[in-house]
Amino acid sequence: MHKQLTGESAGSQPNFGQFFDPNGLDPQTGLFNFAFAHQQLEKEIVRAKRNNSALSLATVHLDEFDQLNTRYGASATDLALKELGRRLKRSCRGSDFAVRLSKDDFLLVLPECGLSEVKLVLNRLGALEMNCGGRKVNLAYTTGWVDYQPGDQPTDLLRRAVEILHLYEDAAQASFLTTPAPH
Repeated sequence: MHKQLTGESAGSQPNFGQFFDPNGLDPQTGLFNFAFAHQQLEKEIVRAKRNNSALSLATVHLDEFDQLNTRYGASATDLALKELGRRLKRSCRGSDFAVRLSKDDFLLVLPECGLSEVKLVLNRLGALEMNCGGRKVNLAYTTGWVDYQPGDQPTDLLRRAVEILHLYEDAAQASFLTTPAPH
């Protein structure tokens, strides 16, 4: 199952510190980490301004990640993270890159990609399924996206992306229903 969300909402910040590695990579997924993303995002903003081109961030949140660990254990969550990391890398175009922000939050940095094209990139993820103890388990995830606005600094763009990541949590608390998006 996969839900897509867009919009703005105040949300909690992920714990970026636990995924900091001076090499710029998350060792569990092989994706870039927050420090690398922040540094590269500065360069991508400069390039978007210089070329007058689009820049978008797509977000991916693994739903019920903690429950996966409770039901199937740490090895299942490791498999899920590796599979999602592999899918995110595969979904990237040449100039894109994937980032792990926190334990269950991910980001695609999409230079020269307008909001109308982001959905095409996210649709490449497809349905996430894995085998846990002989049972097929579907991994639900929520996606969203934001685009660069003139004057945005990397921190502004990342903050809006994180707010999108947590929009569904706020909506659930307010009894707002999100609908699954078709693949």
